[in-house]
Amino acid sequence: MAKEAARYYHQTLPREQGGRHAGSKPIDFFTLDLNEEFSAFHGQLLQDQAHYTNEVITYILSLYGDIDNVSSTPRPTSVLIIGHSMGGIVARSIFTTDNYIQGSVHAILTVATPHMIPPIALDDKISAAYDRIEEFWTHGFQTPRSPLANVSLVSIMGGNLDITVNSDSGNIHHFVPQSHGFSVFTSSIPHAWVGTDHLSILWCNQVAMAIGKALVDLVDARRIEQVKPLGERMKIFRRRFLTGAEEHRSLMASTKAHDEQTHSLSDFEHTFVEADTSTTWAFPPATYNAQSTNPHLFIITLPESLEVQSTIALLADHALGQSSRLDVFLCKDLAPSSLSAKPQVLSCRSDKLTFLPIPASTESSTMPLFTGEYYTAREFRFTQKQVKDLAGYPFLVVLDRGRQHAEPGFLLAGKTTAFTLAHLWRFVGYIGLLSAGLKRSKFPETPALVSTISLPNMDSSLLAYNLKVSRTGCQGQKFTPMMRQSSWAMHEDKYSVNIAGKTSGIDINFHGDLPYFDKIQLGGNNGVELRFWMDPLCPEPLSLALEVDKYGSLGKVVIRYRMVVLVFTFLVVLLALRTQIRGWTRTGHFMSFGETLSKLVRSTFWHFSVLLATISVLQHLIPRTAVDVGNEAISSSQGSSLAGSKLGTADGRPWWWYSGQWFGDALLGDNDAFFWFLAPVFFQVAVGIVAFVWILLNTIVRTIALLSRRGAGSDFRNTRSVAYRVILLAVISGLVLFVVPYQFAFTVTLLWLIWINGRALNHAQHHQNNLETSSTLQKTTMAWNRFHFSMSILVMLFFLLPFCVPVLMVWIRNFVIGWFKSFASDHRVDYVLPFLVLVEGLHQGSSVDTVSWKKFSGVTMLLLDGMVGYLIVFGVRYSWQIYFLTRLWVLWLVVVRAVDLLLKPTHRKQD
Repeated sequence: MAKEAARYYHQTLPREQGGRHAGSKPIDFFTLDLNEEFSAFHGQLLQDQAHYTNEVITYILSLYGDIDNVSSTPRPTSVLIIGHSMGGIVARSIFTTDNYIQGSVHAILTVATPHMIPPIALDDKISAAYDRIEEFWTHGFQTPRSPLANVSLVSIMGGNLDITVNSDSGNIHHFVPQSHGFSVFTSSIPHAWVGTDHLSILWCNQVAMAIGKALVDLVDARRIEQVKPLGERMKIFRRRFLTGAEEHRSLMASTKAHDEQTHSLSDFEHTFVEADTSTTWAFPPATYNAQSTNPHLFIITLPESLEVQSTIALLADHALGQSSRLDVFLCKDLAPSSLSAKPQVLSCRSDKLTFLPIPASTESSTMPLFTGEYYTAREFRFTQKQVKDLAGYPFLVVLDRGRQHAEPGFLLAGKTTAFTLAHLWRFVGYIGLLSAGLKRSKFPETPALVSTISLPNMDSSLLAYNLKVSRTGCQGQKFTPMMRQSSWAMHEDKYSVNIAGKTSGIDINFHGDLPYFDKIQLGGNNGVELRFWMDPLCPEPLSLALEVDKYGSLGKVVIRYRMVVLVFTFLVVLLALRTQIRGWTRTGHFMSFGETLSKLVRSTFWHFSVLLATISVLQHLIPRTAVDVGNEAISSSQGSSLAGSKLGTADGRPWWWYSGQWFGDALLGDNDAFFWFLAPVFFQVAVGIVAFVWILLNTIVRTIALLSRRGAGSDFRNTRSVAYRVILLAVISGLVLFVVPYQFAFTVTLLWLIWINGRALNHAQHHQNNLETSSTLQKTTMAWNRFHFSMSILVMLFFLLPFCVPVLMVWIRNFVIGWFKSFASDHRVDYVLPFLVLVEGLHQGSSVDTVSWKKFSGVTMLLLDGMVGYLIVFGVRYSWQIYFLTRLWVLWLVVVRAVDLLLKPTHRKQD
């Protein structure tokens, strides 16, 4: 980016129209190296990085302390920030720290940043950090004096190629008004038009060029902020990062007297072209000598019969303007003499036609700007205008300046009606789409330069599609058919070139619809729009076949709901443990975890899947809010009101308390009713994963038992004194408090429990092999109950391990590089002590066959039921709560154990 910014400033900008303005200045780039710390895993680390970033900004600004003495420009007081991935969240977080310097940041550009939700919601601190940042930004634009009133934010996402960060989460339209920022995809950026993965978005040259140019354009060294005012900044961002003509309407030149140009036809060779509503005019005409050196005017009379809503489209294979061979004007007769006479003097304007770049499409094109594997950077120029916008200018004039300006290329001018531009496919439903797809053999019905298909019902970003296009019988066409797909939840356009005959088809997919958030619509449109460019001189229509891309859709589901399987596996464990305890209270026999799973698979799990499916269907019956923010920029107060609509109501109660929206946010969130099967499918997958983990853990425990069987006797009880055990727990607690994070102690506890279960298995097998008396039978049952309960606890702790691994990775990495700074949130002894005490009790032979266990089994079951209910309603969205809920349940088991010891102070002998 620094290279492209320097190249643009020193080489390209001086040659462009207007050149450098007085405030232009080269940019000094500074790289903030955070040593690849895992801020996505640790909320406190993210906060520390934000604090450090402010210190760096202060230092950078101090480097320009003497600029007033050597330059006429003011001393800089702010910096531009580019944040990659979680660096974008750090950039947004700097405003919330106590060392932020007011006004030190006015423009932030983020790439591949998950703004809406953290990539992995396993740490409560990262979720709290997101909530804090969102609340600040939600209220930061309310008034002109608000802390973010002069801050602009642009979020750039890579699309489907980024499998690290879900691009749906890059949408900032929920909390940033369009007057201050927008979200866009690299496939939409002019002169780039390519998707990127999580890392290539930084070094992709086409994207880097666009970002570098935007940064240079933002700079105004004459201002103390060193950047242009907010309104000009947003115009620059839109010009550099947005593609479509709709987004550029506000950037078109205004009507001014000096824009008028007068052309006397006596000074030019000229040709009048009488066009009707079905004609496409092409340059050069078949009878025209393109090798002539004399300027020539082609005057196309726009038919009066054109409907007001009709559209004129122009496409050229090269840039148009004063430095090009061709130029296009809208003209009127300056001195009309009669209704039938030809005009002699034309008054023309070129500013009413804004040509935008689009990728070229030729027979050798493989992707935008590429021929084969070679980057060609070849582009077309395109514009379209409605007839109602051309009132008073009945002539479309093409000026050919002659052969001395190089080869003419081609220019096509076509007129299309609103009907041609608004074909609507009626959906046959998702079932029909999955089974047979949608097909159309003749599109468009009449030749047109531009044709559009609107698919308003294609509004779920969970599905990916494949479109196959064919066209035969066209020879000598000036360009091959191309297509642009656009969605309305975010600024997302994707170009596909040379689309006819692609055997693999064209990928159709989009982003922006994220569960648990209101759907944002730009421009009031739904679904997807497919715009086709075709050479209208070839009368052959396209043949289209649209079908669901099943594997692509599966990939989108997995990336969006990557946390669901983790939550549902724990849900399966809770259901199994609940069944074990209920069976034990009735029969006195504590079933093994594997036996319980086998029983539940045949009955309860299927009933539970039906329950999940029912919830999914009922969620769709609750009206879901779809917010239309329009094409034009909204005010700061409107943006804050929109973003803040999810925070609460006047009486302090959450907004969903009254709307029932909490039910829509349960489980997987509110999706289309067609996706009712997702939750049951995820649940069945979770059952399979739990079964596999159980087999794995059971194998490990039995292997340990086999290796440690020599010398094993009937005494399972640990002979260490109470004082020794208290000292051991105190030492471990001290290590957690001052040295290691509690996640490390939890992992060690899990490994310790595996060894304990090996000993418990040996103990149970010893009693089983010496089964002689009824007394021994009772002890054997107790031994097996103890082992099965301990194994269930092992499975539970194993599925809690993912909640500890992220922070543990941060600690291990910091330990390896010699950075020993500790975070207070990682040294909470109370977060791990219940697990330590429970496992230590199992080490001492603690069993479910006690008076207290039987007495309080109802409370134990009630707590498990509460956890199951919470996981169904909020588990996926607030998955980090699972660890803390389990900690409370384990703490209850410790209390039950303590009550049992108080009731029976004399330790029972274990045989």
